[in-house]
Amino acid sequence: MLIVMSALSEREYYGYELVEHLLAKTGMEVSDGTLYAILIRLKAEGLVSTRWQEAERGPARKYYELTPDGRAVLTRMNRSWIEIATGVEAVLKVRGGRRVH
Repeated sequence: MLIVMSALSEREYYGYELVEHLLAKTGMEVSDGTLYAILIRLKAEGLVSTRWQEAERGPARKYYELTPDGRAVLTRMNRSWIEIATGVEAVLKVRGGRRVH
């Protein structure tokens, strides 16, 4: 959910475009089903808003954008992630700067 919300903090995306963006930016493959489940949950929680836009070719596209509440939640999630990453990094280090393998 964090990477989806992070991407939506940059700009609005339609679903397939967001899948492609996440793959290009992170190398992680996110299935359409997983992504849409996340987007539906975020919408239900009021963290994203949607709008429909006609496409030049093909069907209309549903665009997703973070709401102000979504941005506030993302800020808290980013702080939590930094705390978790810092804690994990501390556990992986042993005295003298050597890492446990």
